[in-house]
Order: sequence, then C-alpha cells, then structure tokens
Amino acid sequence: MKDPSKSSAPPSRRPLLKPSSRVKFECRPGLPCFTACCQDVNIFLSSYDILRLKNRLQVTSGDFLERYTKTLLSPSGAIPLVQLKMQESDKRCPFVTPEGCTVYSDRPWACRMYPIDRTDAGGEYFFIAENEVCRGRNEPKEWAIEDWLTDQGVEPYEEMDDRFSIVTRNPRLMKEKLQDPRMQKMFWMAFYDLDTFRRFVYESRFLQTFEVEPEMVELARKDDMALLHLALRWLQFGLVCADVLPIREEVLKAKKAAQEEAGKKASDAE
Repeated sequence: MKDPSKSSAPPSRRPLLKPSSRVKFECRPGLPCFTACCQDVNIFLSSYDILRLKNRLQVTSGDFLERYTKTLLSPSGAIPLVQLKMQESDKRCPFVTPEGCTVYSDRPWACRMYPIDRTDAGGEYFFIAENEVCRGRNEPKEWAIEDWLTDQGVEPYEEMDDRFSIVTRNPRLMKEKLQDPRMQKMFWMAFYDLDTFRRFVYESRFLQTFEVEPEMVELARKDDMALLHLALRWLQFGLVCADVLPIREEVLKAKKAAQEEAGKKASDAE
C-alpha cells in the first residue's frame, strides 16, 4: 500500500513510460547491486501483501503483523500504514539472504515493481532508480513495460490496490480522517488483520446484522480472497457510506422501534 498522502509523480527529468515502452532491465545474482535494494528501504504493505506473506509463512495475520511489521499512526487520524520491519543489525529485509529473496513468489508489490513505479493516475510508469544505483538497468535484456509487469506477477496486486483505493483514497475519508477510535479499529482489522476479521464475522452478530449472500458466507470461512472482498464491502459501508452491505430488515425495524420508544420517553419526561 502506498502512503495516500504522498504522490507518485516522477521528477520532471525522468520520462514517463507507456505500457508499450521498451526498456532494458534484468536483476540477477552476480550484479554488484544484487539485494542492495532490499536494505534500509521503506516498504509499505497492502492488505494483499500481508495475505500472501502470512500464508507463505503459515502464520496468522496477527502473528505476522507483530513479528515482521511496524505501524505508522498519525495523530491527525490519517489512515494507518504498515511497514515491513528491517532487521536491526544491518537494516536488511528479514526475508532476504545473500542468495536472494526467500519469499520471492509472494514478495510484496513494491518489490515486484522495483525499479519502476506507476503514476497515481495509472497507465504510465517511471524509473525510481538511476542506472548507477540499479545495475540491472544496464543489462541487455529488453522488455515492453507491460510484458515485464506480467512477468513480475503485478496484476493481482494492482487489482487489489485499485479496489481498496475506493476506501483509502475516498475524498470524504481523506477529509474527515479516522478520528473515531472505533473506526480506526475497524479499518485495521479489515484491512490488515484478516484472521481477526474472520473471527469477527463468524463469532459476533455480523451475520445477524448484515445480509450477506449465503455462498459468500460459506466461501469466506476458508477462502482468504473471498474474506478480503467481504472486508472491503464492510469498509465501504462503514467508512464511506457506500450501499454495498445491506442491513437486515428486522434489524432496521428493531432500531426504528427503539428510537421511537426513546423519543416517547423523552417526550413524557418533559
């Protein structure tokens, strides 16, 4: 996940690249900079990054967050960000060795994109590392940007980022922030701590309150992707007031009756 407060606009001296633009790049063992980009770097993790990594390591989302990440909270109520925690001894990624990445097939989006980033508007790309820093840019292998992105397996990461940007980049949320501690907890659980969110769905009154399709109810019990999509709908409902998760009719009637009863008591007290 990118920091929503920071733009991905490239410096003016770096040209923008189209998906069809051709570039030279290859990362491989033997290059003098091999794994150097995995040291002393800020890697922000998205919900999909965490899902892939915690399943790769066969730990719960809570355990993964506690062991491998640190949280950046803003007193202004901005969206909390999760950052991969570098090793204290040498500031290297906890999953990298001299031979390379030990979680390569499930590496985060930021690692897949390097040394390229995309603009916030999408559809255009730019290099974030100069040739002198990333020696892979001097290699003879040539790609079209779109083919390189496919090779790196970027598509599902971009798709999930686009889906969740409905919430994270919503003008209303960015203006009003997450001032309410309950809203902060709601975001954290649904966006990052997916295993806790699953317990919340099936062990609280969630399914008695919301009308969730029966097939989704069963699928999300074991399928993390289905659960992630349900979490997104819940965040849209609670944070940006989107009509994507209807409340059960009986719940609405009970709430209305309680409000009418409270109004009647207040009137009698006068």
